[in-house]
Amino acid sequence: MQKLTDKEIRLALLVNLGRRANPPRATLEEVHVCNGNAIADVVAVYKTMHCYEIKGETDSINRIVRQSQFYDQAFPRISLVTTENHLRRAETIAPKHWGIVLANSSHNGSVIFRHVRGATRNPLYLPEIALLSLWRSELIKFPSATNASLEKMNKQKIAALIASSAPTSVINESVGRALATRNTSNTTPGNPLPCTQYERRLLASESLKA
Repeated sequence: MQKLTDKEIRLALLVNLGRRANPPRATLEEVHVCNGNAIADVVAVYKTMHCYEIKGETDSINRIVRQSQFYDQAFPRISLVTTENHLRRAETIAPKHWGIVLANSSHNGSVIFRHVRGATRNPLYLPEIALLSLWRSELIKFPSATNASLEKMNKQKIAALIASSAPTSVINESVGRALATRNTSNTTPGNPLPCTQYERRLLASESLKA
């Protein structure tokens, strides 16, 4: 049987998120965090952000040890999506607050998911680092960023100022809203996630395997 790759898992995950009863406002791919030291595979934007790190059958599961140092700073919730051959190792090395989702190939070749462990609040989350995932132009428009001198500050100083004055809940929701706004060109009214786009990509991928 062909090994389940991270690309196949990602396409199926995007569709799965879009079909949920409470779909995210937006779903972003390859989000750079901590000055590019890590790239989150998928970020689902609700009131806060939920990062999904994907490890296919042929990927190195041990990479999450290093990646977790950066994801833990940047995202309030994190889940690892991986395959059966990595599950035992994942349960050992993934931080306890990370969720674990198991991806399997069904008899018809589609990808099905099973939640092994739910994601809980990330105690290592740093709002200032999350703010740095925004563009400078987005930070200046932040709800609590009323200081007129912001125009003269660099991105790092603006993020530090906001983090020192705004509640974490406000930062979480505002960062999520800003990231969702970036994605509005790919959405339509009444459909917060353009899942049909991902379904087309999934179908295209499956047709290549046929």
